[in-house]
Amino acid sequence: MNLVNRLISQYTVKYIISLNPHMCPCLTMNRIDLPHLAWCLESIEKGEGHNVIKVGSNVVVPAKKALNRMLEQS
Repeated sequence: MNLVNRLISQYTVKYIISLNPHMCPCLTMNRIDLPHLAWCLESIEKGEGHNVIKVGSNVVVPAKKALNRMLEQS
């Protein structure tokens, strides 16, 4: 939520919303560390989903496009 709120205030000409507007601001995101990231990626590789977020098909295509554009920049 902190990132979303920063983007909303920075890009006022864009329409930016949170996918979950009822969620409280993430107070634990800064606690993400390498062991937990590794566990999450290994779980995905095994086909075990944890904290899976599902979105409608109308979101998937533009979201993938945005992610690919971000990855091209790195």
